[in-house]
Amino acid sequence: MGINDRDYMRERYRKRRGLGGTLWNDRKSRVEQDGAWFAAKNQGFDYQKNRWRPKRRKSSGQNGWAIAGAVVLIAIAIPAWRDIKLTGWLPDNDPEMPFPTSGSVTVNRTVDPKSAISQLRIISAHGNAMVQLYDPHTSAHVISVYARRNADVVVPVPPGTYRVRIVEGDKWHGTQRYFGISTVSQTVSAPMRIDPHWTRVIDLHRSRWGNLRTSADFRSPNPLN
Repeated sequence: MGINDRDYMRERYRKRRGLGGTLWNDRKSRVEQDGAWFAAKNQGFDYQKNRWRPKRRKSSGQNGWAIAGAVVLIAIAIPAWRDIKLTGWLPDNDPEMPFPTSGSVTVNRTVDPKSAISQLRIISAHGNAMVQLYDPHTSAHVISVYARRNADVVVPVPPGTYRVRIVEGDKWHGTQRYFGISTVSQTVSAPMRIDPHWTRVIDLHRSRWGNLRTSADFRSPNPLN
């Protein structure tokens, strides 16, 4: 059916339903007597063609797969970036300082050495590391223990409950800047309790069977005074 035939059939249909005829202006455009072209009474071809239709949305299943894929990529990328920093792949042209001997400590002046009746054992991994104990109520630094790469050290510490931070890296730049650009800092999620006359072990090797849950610190650790 051509355009002329279509217009003829529409006009005949409207006359049968008592909708009135169609007027034509000088420009040969259509003018309706009973209202706009998109009137509710008009269910013709042009109405169906031009009516608004909502856009189709992606199914929840597709969104779920996209989110799951993003989570997997993040889970892979974060450990890989951590290993790159620990193994010294990032350029670091600042002057390097000797990393303290494994088993060395930095202790708050208020801590009595005689109170250190418990022990903390640290098994380090690929990077130089220091394990810091903080008072969970005041956030005051108590003691930091140094362990070089692939070391196994045991040091005396005061018993108590601590917030634990693990700082690792490649080149040492002192207690103000730590490892510079290669600094990797994590905080143990739950407070750690060290009972009197007890040895607490922290193994820094990542393992699927590990039970020490940590969260990454995106800010550099506070300098030690």
